[in-house]
Amino acid sequence: MAGFCSFVLNEIRNEFVSPVYADGSFVTDKERPNDIDVVVELRGGTDGDKMRGLMFMHDHQERILDQYGVHFWINFPGASDFIAFFQYAGHKTAKFKGLDGRHAKGILRIE
Repeated sequence: MAGFCSFVLNEIRNEFVSPVYADGSFVTDKERPNDIDVVVELRGGTDGDKMRGLMFMHDHQERILDQYGVHFWINFPGASDFIAFFQYAGHKTAKFKGLDGRHAKGILRIE
């Protein structure tokens, strides 16, 4: 939790004003979560915002994972929709819970 909060406050809020979405075992009922996925929504941003987001992700993704334990992604037009992707239970979790892998689940949205 400390790495996630530090990442959002020190990195994301300094660079972006867009909504931030969080997922991973961090937002599940796992007793010992081991990953946090964070997506910044830039589909409605300016071209400058999108370019800055792409460059930020490209230049800092590995450092962010090492420093904060956060897998960082951005959403922008024409790319994979990570927000939609993270809203699926996934095959491993779904099987364990007796659900279909395409079963929808919630993720956190931070304004």
